[in-house]
Amino acid sequence: MRNFKSISQRIFQLISGENSGDALRNVLTSIVPSIVIFYWGYLDIAITVGVGALLSSLTDLPGNRRDKWKSALWCIPLFFISSIATAYAISSPWLLLPLLIIAAFACTMLSIFGSRIGIIGTMMLILISFIIGLWPSNPIPFSLEITAGTMWYYLVSIVQVCISPFRSLRHAMSDGFRSMSALLRAKALCYDEQIPIETAYRELGRLHIQVSEQQEAMRFLLLREKNLMNVEEGKFWLNQVYELIDLYELLTAIDHDYELIRNTLAPIEALESIRKLIIQLAEEVNSLAKNHKNYPYNAPNKRPIDDELQRLIAIRDRQNGQTAAILDATIGNIRSILDFIQQIRTAFNVDISRRNVVKENEYQHFISLPPKGWKAVKKQLTFRSTVFPFALRLAVLFGLGGLVGLALPEYRYTYWVLLTIAIVARPGFATTQKRNYQRITGTLTGILLGILLLYTISDVAVLLLVAAICLYGFFLFNRPNYLISVIFVTAAIVIALNSYDGNIEDILGSRIVFTLIGSLLATIGYFFIPIRQNKGMLNLAGTVTRTNKAYFQIVAAQLKAHTFDMYTIRLARKEAQTALASFSDTMNQLQKEPGNKKKDWSNVNKFHALAYRINSLIIGLSMYITPQKQSILASQQLEDRLIDLDKLLTQLNDLSDSWEI
Repeated sequence: MRNFKSISQRIFQLISGENSGDALRNVLTSIVPSIVIFYWGYLDIAITVGVGALLSSLTDLPGNRRDKWKSALWCIPLFFISSIATAYAISSPWLLLPLLIIAAFACTMLSIFGSRIGIIGTMMLILISFIIGLWPSNPIPFSLEITAGTMWYYLVSIVQVCISPFRSLRHAMSDGFRSMSALLRAKALCYDEQIPIETAYRELGRLHIQVSEQQEAMRFLLLREKNLMNVEEGKFWLNQVYELIDLYELLTAIDHDYELIRNTLAPIEALESIRKLIIQLAEEVNSLAKNHKNYPYNAPNKRPIDDELQRLIAIRDRQNGQTAAILDATIGNIRSILDFIQQIRTAFNVDISRRNVVKENEYQHFISLPPKGWKAVKKQLTFRSTVFPFALRLAVLFGLGGLVGLALPEYRYTYWVLLTIAIVARPGFATTQKRNYQRITGTLTGILLGILLLYTISDVAVLLLVAAICLYGFFLFNRPNYLISVIFVTAAIVIALNSYDGNIEDILGSRIVFTLIGSLLATIGYFFIPIRQNKGMLNLAGTVTRTNKAYFQIVAAQLKAHTFDMYTIRLARKEAQTALASFSDTMNQLQKEPGNKKKDWSNVNKFHALAYRINSLIIGLSMYITPQKQSILASQQLEDRLIDLDKLLTQLNDLSDSWEI
């Protein structure tokens, strides 16, 4: 029953999420103009305009009005240039090969300017691949039709974001609460004696990456549009974003080390009560994902939480000394979380003007803008960068893919080789292999599904409707689960090609062969031009140590001086946690690279666990900076904790110096 409830909740989250609305929009903007043009009697134009709208929809990441305009102003001209250059070069393979090599390098380098521009570069390569498959005979009309499809899509997207400017932020907030709920469930592992403490820290570190990225996305969505910040709803969302971020502080904070907590609380059987409370709190935080004035909350978990909290208080009242102090801190933290949840839940009934918000002149310090200009490109033209060697690798792979196509019959179907390379190849080996698995498995499964549908359904109109549903499935799962999205899009392609060409057996045979060739090239490419991140990880370790030390010094100074500066604390916390998330991500990638699994990662794992532990302890200490709590910590207790944290920071620095990777 519980599994069924969990599955139904996930399905509801998927259907009600931003991806679902975007998927419906993308399908309609791709299909509707194509149907209209087709009924006017222009099949080729209908296909071209549909391809332009479909591919441009994949460049449109969630964002605010400024983001949508930026994507449109980059995507429309670049799609036109890509389409007209490829359409002219396609007449001669020896013109096309240099174009493929240059385009692969240049389009990959666009990722320097951020993920929004980077995805446009990737889709340009996919557009070029599709044009080879379409084999247009009239370059100028064809390019104008692709551009018309792109302009049509972005017209719809910009109108939508003007009507609902906070849509992406609202969904990002919901995802943020769900991630924090998962973080709390992982934190419960720290109170389970059967789970090694490093395993618990590793899971917390993995979720920390996800939460850190979501918080950065929320800041990026909200803090760059001053016009939105001047309206009442914008001020509300600013408060909601920072309350969510401050809630993360409460969830992350610990007052004592988990090893000490386990050793102290295990004999008095308090760990189980704490675990139960944490799981119940996770459900409360998850309920905030749909917190809205239209969704009143009836507090079904209030009684169980109160009962379990009273049970823990009764255990605390029978203790003294350090045991009582640890339980006091834990109970206090749980109560603070409950109060904060209630504060967020009732935000619609609170006078915004009376609430503590970040000052307008401080917004820019909390967002990380992508680099601009030629200097940013010049800085990346080195093998110490991850972008430059990957761009070279993709250029080589596209050149090889083109040569493979020249050596094989049915050259126009070579686009499946190039398409697979563009989709599968990634800077890291582990991510490339994961994409390879998803691409091959999804393609084979999708082909079987498509053939089954063709044998089951004979009516062409019904088949085209099924293809549209499959296209919706592709857009719906494209971000959350690429494997499922490949199954859907392959089935849609099988149905569409059968309706358009009819020679389905030969086409599918070529698709399978060329997809496997592309996957093989993408894998081999890693060994041609590998990206070594060892030195980068060492630099990140230094950044983790430095930012946590700076965060610690700011907290210690404010505690000693009895001052209260939320801006400084928040900014120092953000920098420390961003550095830790970057290190965690790089470490996870490196440990999966060929040959690295056999290396001794014990010191790196210890560093990672210690860094997360130190960060949580500093956050726990920072909770006493608030005016309401500054008098709680006794002078000697404060000094002891500062000395302990300083020793841990020294140990962290020593660990980073002991690596041999």
